[in-house]
Amino acid sequence: MSETPEKPFVPDKPTVSRRFWLALWLTCGASVLLEFFVHRHEHFTTSESAFASATNGFGFYVALGFVACSGAILLAKGLGWFLKKKEDFYDDTP
Repeated sequence: MSETPEKPFVPDKPTVSRRFWLALWLTCGASVLLEFFVHRHEHFTTSESAFASATNGFGFYVALGFVACSGAILLAKGLGWFLKKKEDFYDDTP
């Protein structure tokens, strides 16, 4: 029997189903809306630091997660330039 190989899942291709993007947007929206209902303990109540007072603000952890993930992706892309080898790297072995 000849089985056809499954196509790999690539999220940025236009062939990704509409349900995937809808689930992604709903999850992101739910994480922002949960800020209204979830009580977070304020760790820095009397600190004069700008960062410490920002952690108590609306949507700080959502934004922090987005920036951290974006930074990790950009770091990985940058490391790819240094760690990439030529296609014929193993061809000139004796």
